[in-house]
Amino acid sequence: MLIGAAFFSEDAGFGMGKDMNRRIREELLGADGVCPGDTGIVAVSGGADSVFLLRILESLAEELELRLVVVHVHHGIRGEEADRDAAFTKALAAELALPFREVRVDAVQFAKDEHLSVEEAARILRFKALREIKAEEGAAWIALAHHWDDLVETVLFHLIRGTGLRGLRGILPRQEDCIRPLLSLYRSDITEWLKEKGYSWCEDTTNQDIHYARNRIRHRIIPEMLAVNSGAKEHLLRLAEDAAFRYNIITAEAEKLRDEVIRQQDGTVLITDMLFGKASAEEIREELLFSELSGLSRGRKDLTEKHLKAVLELREKESGKKISLPYGLEAMRTAEGILLYRRSGNTFSMELRVERRPYTPGEPVPRDERSVLVDAALVHGEPVLRTPQEGDRIILGNEGQGKKLLRFFTDRKIPDIYRGMWPVVADEDGVFWVVGLRLDMRCRVTEDTKEVLCLSFLGDLPYDIEKQDEKRKPWNAKAE
Repeated sequence: MLIGAAFFSEDAGFGMGKDMNRRIREELLGADGVCPGDTGIVAVSGGADSVFLLRILESLAEELELRLVVVHVHHGIRGEEADRDAAFTKALAAELALPFREVRVDAVQFAKDEHLSVEEAARILRFKALREIKAEEGAAWIALAHHWDDLVETVLFHLIRGTGLRGLRGILPRQEDCIRPLLSLYRSDITEWLKEKGYSWCEDTTNQDIHYARNRIRHRIIPEMLAVNSGAKEHLLRLAEDAAFRYNIITAEAEKLRDEVIRQQDGTVLITDMLFGKASAEEIREELLFSELSGLSRGRKDLTEKHLKAVLELREKESGKKISLPYGLEAMRTAEGILLYRRSGNTFSMELRVERRPYTPGEPVPRDERSVLVDAALVHGEPVLRTPQEGDRIILGNEGQGKKLLRFFTDRKIPDIYRGMWPVVADEDGVFWVVGLRLDMRCRVTEDTKEVLCLSFLGDLPYDIEKQDEKRKPWNAKAE
């Protein structure tokens, strides 16, 4: 269903004289809607919008053969007011003879742990709780109480923060397992209906706090827009409808390319350079990138167009260059493309310690995978720790036989997603140590060596090499 399908019909914002039950019934049974016999989760905060949603769905439940479960998420903020909302919602569920589930979370602590705003942390925890209960109850969908005014505010919020077609769509009637059957209703429709019926609800005092961006948009920016043009809201919604139509075309094209240009493994994602040749438009590249970043992160609100463009610009950088992104993510240029990963638990930090000293003939050569001795006289220039670059080779034989580094990784069965980030040490002549795997023949210590460089790699390798064949050659193995 197109996002604007119901926005501009003659019934939109249909007021007190129209049949709200009929209209919402049509929304529920529309494309990708509910089916008779469904179990549905109804997210109820205690505010006017969610109380209205619950009462309307309950009035339709028998006709549509729906089983409803009321879920209230207490975010651990707002103190006694939040406790009041929880108690009110529990009592309402009891009044309607509906099963009630309450979940308590600590949004403040989660925000600190994940470096998020409290608002974003609460949203993430709320959806996590709703989906866990949905699975436990065997429910088909989660009903949310977003309405017409929420959609307007969301479009404007995204526009101010910086967005493309994706953000300009605003709020969708159906998104994954969530349905929003109230998107064609004004906020005033909802409150007037509740007052006419004599139904009560809870007021969240933080909705008046203009320190929150959405409240500032609602109470300050939108009134000023309407003073300039009374049709400003309708114009924003038409923009959302047009953005949704065009975005659907882009996502269809992006999905066709996904399997060809993206590799996923162990919590990392490699966007290969094939993307830039196969994607016909920048919007398609950005959509694929946004989808993968969203999958790696715990949120998506802070991922803006500027972040997507910065990641895609890494293609023009040398291998090893990286940038930090919201939600603890990083993107790094590798020999094969752009690697996406979470910093926590997967930092890929690298440091090389170098010590120069005399060498005594016959001195044992270290076999530690992270430490090697090399002939100082055969290293030209300062050794540099980096990641592989296009054209890198390694000498494997006494006669100077070389092999491309990426082919070497293939032979050693290193998963392709890790090859572009593998630490290597190079001098002016090129790579001479693939950390943890192989030392180049040209710098090996011999009986004629007078001085050595002791090289020690500090950090974690991208891949557990202990998983490799135990028969791999030791450091002092003969040439291949």
